This record gives sequence, C-alpha cells and structure tokens, in this order.
Amino acid sequence: MKSTSEIKQEVFKCTRCGNCQYYCPSYAVSRMETHVARGRLQLIKRNLETQANSGDTYSKRLNQCLLCGNCSQNCPAGLDVEGVVEDMRGLCAEEIGPPRNLAMTADNIAGAGNITGDERKNRLLWFENMDEGSVKVGGGAKYVYFTGCVPSLYPSSYSIPQSFSKLLNKAGLDWAALGERENCCAYPLAIGGMAEAAAEVMKQNVSEVRAAGAEFLVTTCPSCYHAWSAVYPKVIPDMPEITIMHGTQLLAELVGKGAFKFKEMNCTVTYHDPCDLGRKSGVFDEPREILRAIPGVNFVEMKFSRENAFCCGGGGNLEMNDSGLSGKVAQHRIEQALATGAEIIVTACQQCKRTLAGGARQMRARIKIMDLSELMINAAE
Repeated sequence: MKSTSEIKQEVFKCTRCGNCQYYCPSYAVSRMETHVARGRLQLIKRNLETQANSGDTYSKRLNQCLLCGNCSQNCPAGLDVEGVVEDMRGLCAEEIGPPRNLAMTADNIAGAGNITGDERKNRLLWFENMDEGSVKVGGGAKYVYFTGCVPSLYPSSYSIPQSFSKLLNKAGLDWAALGERENCCAYPLAIGGMAEAAAEVMKQNVSEVRAAGAEFLVTTCPSCYHAWSAVYPKVIPDMPEITIMHGTQLLAELVGKGAFKFKEMNCTVTYHDPCDLGRKSGVFDEPREILRAIPGVNFVEMKFSRENAFCCGGGGNLEMNDSGLSGKVAQHRIEQALATGAEIIVTACQQCKRTLAGGARQMRARIKIMDLSELMINAAE
C-alpha cells in the first residue's frame, strides 16, 4: 500500500477533463459523477485534504468501483485510478473496517479456504459425475490446475472446469487438481483493502503449490491468474520456479500443436474480454486464435473490445457490494454484444459468464453465454 503522501501525488494528477466518463461502465448506466473516476477522485481528494474520518457512504463509493482499469488506460494524465482506489479501500478498512459482505467473505476464507464457507471437501464436487480417474487430485504432475472458488463451488459453473479437464485429457497432459488443499487465491481480499489477510492466504497457496511439485500452474479464472502472476510476486519474495498460465494460453498452445480436431460449428460469436485477463494481464490474442481455429465459427468483435472492452459488471467486488449496479453494467454489455448480431457471447471467465448470463435473463435477451472451454469441448471430435 502506498503512503498517504504518495496517494495524494497520484490523486492531484487528475485535471477533471472528464475523459474517463466515456470509458466507465458504471457511469454509462448510472450517470452519477461519484461512479466515475473524476468524481470518485474528488471524494478521495477531499478526504485526504481534510483528514476526515471515513464514513459508510465514503466507503460505499470506494467499493462501487469495478477496478476494471479502463479509465486509467485512457487517462490523459496517466493516473492509476484503480491503484488509488485499492489503497484508499485499505486505509478506509483500517479506520472503519471492511464492508460487511467482504468481512464475511474474509471469515469464510480464513475458516474454510473459500469465499462461500463451504466445507473443503466440496471443492471436489465438480468432478463427481465425470469418468472415474479422469481427474487426478494432489501432486506429482507436470501441471497443477488451480480451479478457483466459483468454478469449484457454484454448480452453475461446474461445466467450465469439467470442459477444461476433458480438453486437457484429450491432449494427453499430465495434470492434477489440488482439491481440498486449494484455498481462495485471496484476490477479493487484496483488492478490498485487506492486504494482511490476503498475504496469509497467498503464503498458504504457495506452500501447497510448492509441495505439489508442478512445473506449471494453470487456471481458468482470470482473477486467480492475475493474482498469481502479478500480485503474488509482490507479496511473496521467494515464489517457486513455476510458470503461471491462464487456460486460454495453454489451450491456444495445444491448438497450435494440432492437439484437437474440431467439427463444423456454424455459429456467429463475439468475444468478451475479461478485465483481469485482457486489460490487466495482456491476454487478448490467444482466445481469438482458438475461435478462428474452429471451423464454421463466424467471429465478430464488439465496438468496445480488447484493451477498451467494457467490464461485465462482476469486477472489483462490485457484485458483493452493489448487486443492482453490477446487474445494470452486465445488461449494458449484453446490449453491446447484441449490436454485433452474435448468437453466442464467448468469454474466458466464470464470473463474466455468471454476470452476463444474469444480465441476459433480466433483459430476456436471446443470446447464449459460454466459456471458451465449453465451446471448445462442444466442437472437439
């Protein structure tokens, strides 16, 4: 976390030009100045100048940010908005405590190792209906699959790790899941301002992965991927010698080697870039390479794509802090997808799939939401 003086230096870069309004998903659906970087930074500036105690309303505004990074990327002054917001969330949490839902999530992670508070053994439920022996649990494999909380514990998301596992088996890879030994990646705590709690969980995960003896850690969750590749090295100086990969990177590599044969699909799809995978981690090309490798897939881009892709509404812990605003952002993204004429929105994130599917249901939009691994396994011969 930066010092107060360092945060002030960053905040005072804002010239209030308003460029951030065009790129902010929350502002697009609310038109509230406190939902856009310019307005939120003014609140932070006032708080720092007056040294006023943080209150519930101030905390709420900080935690209504998606942390998608679209404003920072397009800021003429080069301001790191999400970095400032994360640091101020930390200071606010120290003063008045974290938001109630985040505190509950932290308790669940501390007690059960996951965001829901489920028993650890429930991390194994997603592969119970798969062929016996198709999922190896524990260490002793070249690849360890870090599944993540949502794919492991939300039945509506089981199909993502199931599809990914089947693809790994089709390619003949030596891999294993951590199962009960896996904890939450701790990213929700890190971005929520609970740095110390996050660090403890991260150390536990590194210890488990080191014990597994794998050469590669692969995950289908962009938040887990961003946490492991960008946050963990800052927190843990003695990170193990292991290559961190997102599932789309590994699958694109396997597609390039001819590991899969695909049948004709005959569908029009658009791709939604997850913020943590795309803008924050720079993984744009691999998912598109896979889509173009599947015969019969007519791939069309949304107006806001790649670096400028709008968030699904599920980033920055927004769903747990303001589900109503999260849902409106999801519907706005659905509208952008519908404008392409696509039948399917393909993404590479379980949270994006959940929030976009929820938005589509609310709108009664006739468009399907799929994870890339699900589309691939449907196309694989």
